[in-house]
Parts: sequence; C-alpha cells; structure tokens
Amino acid sequence: MNDKTKPPGEESVSLALAQIERSLRGSTEIDAIADPTLRATYVKGLGWMQRFIMRPHADLGRKGAVCPFAKPAHEERALLFCAFDAADMSFDIYIDTLMRMPRVFDQLATQRAESSDLLSLAIFPIGLNADTYYKFIDCAHAILKPFYMECGLMLGEFHPASTVAGAHSPTFRPMRADVPLFVIRAMALHDALFIDGESTSLGMRVHELECYLRWNAHRLATSEAQHIEARLAQRKAQLFDDSVATV
Repeated sequence: MNDKTKPPGEESVSLALAQIERSLRGSTEIDAIADPTLRATYVKGLGWMQRFIMRPHADLGRKGAVCPFAKPAHEERALLFCAFDAADMSFDIYIDTLMRMPRVFDQLATQRAESSDLLSLAIFPIGLNADTYYKFIDCAHAILKPFYMECGLMLGEFHPASTVAGAHSPTFRPMRADVPLFVIRAMALHDALFIDGESTSLGMRVHELECYLRWNAHRLATSEAQHIEARLAQRKAQLFDDSVATV
C-alpha cells in the first residue's frame, strides 16, 4: 500500500510507532539517553516506580510491595520503557496507535535472548495536558483493556489524578503516578483480583473471565479453575436473565 492509498491517519500512527521503536530502552539504561525530554520523562517515571510501586505502603491493605513484580522486572532487565509524542494527537489516532502495542509487545518477547514472565513495557504518552488525563488515560484504558485481554495481556493505566481504588483498600490509589503512562505485561494468575468487578458491566465481566480462563487454565489448580468456571457460568446466567427481562 503506497502513501496515496493509506487510510486517513495511518501516517500519523506509523510516525508514533516509529517514535516508540526509537525510544525503546531498558529501565536500567535510561541515564545514557541523549534526548533531554525523553530522559527526564523516564527518570521521573522510574523514580516514581522505585519510590512507590516497588515498595510496601501502609495503606495498601496487604503485605509486600504495591506491585510485587516491578522491582524483580527492573533488576532482571525485563522492564522496558518507550514513548511517543501525544501532544495535539487526536483521540482516534491515539487509540489506533495503542491498539498496535500488543503486537509490539509480542515481538519484544520473541526477540529477547532469555524469555521472562516478568517482561513489562511502560508506555509514556508525552505532552498530554493534565485536564485530558481522564480521556487519554482512563477512557483509553476502558476502550483498550478488552482487546488487550483478548491478546492475553493486561494493561495498567497511571496518571497524577487517578481515582482508581486499590484491590485491597478502597482508600488507596495505586494508579496515581507522577507522570501519565500505561504498562503492558502478560496476564498472570493473580489477575483474578482485577477482573469481574461489581462496577463492570455483565457483558464485560463475561469477557474478562473467558479471557482469563483461556490464557491461564493450564496453570490453574483444578479447584481454582472450577471456581473461575463457576463464576463465568453465573455471570452468563445473569446476563441471559437480564436480557430476557428487557425483552
């Protein structure tokens, strides 16, 4: 397909993906970055991770670090950073760009000399205005999460004004970061904590449970798999009952 026949916006998406590829660095390699804006963004992001999510917190509601896997991923050189210029980017182009990231993540996983279950990719959309975080981070996450889960991935959304509550404490704000970013990683067993939430629509809850089973069934103990299957059957029954009630 030549430039004249590319769909509208494809050139902008290609440009953003090229920026992501050029900016890709391990979290232990950011001091060598020449671009001052990129280096400052990564330094601020890593500083927040080391100060907050890699450590325990009194309000977390459980023992251990806020994210038990962040520090091991960093130390194992399995935590990667990338960025793109999101300033003045339209929302549709922004979403289109992020829809391509599961393929990027899979390519990175394939190219690694040693595979790691800890592989994580932090994406920093540079240039977002604070008054658009709700749209470009929170709303984008709601749009993207079902697709990422279909691909066997989880997508975390973080920004300075996040109001997302912790899984173990309704007053804790684990997604409140110094800079806006997303983090991609492979779905894990503990992600049962982050799906099938009461505030989520029934259809979405069914989708989340289906994806969780598809990607984790081989790792689940028989009793755990049966528990998830029972939850899924219950949600499907509720979905059917609600559908019948509205006819």
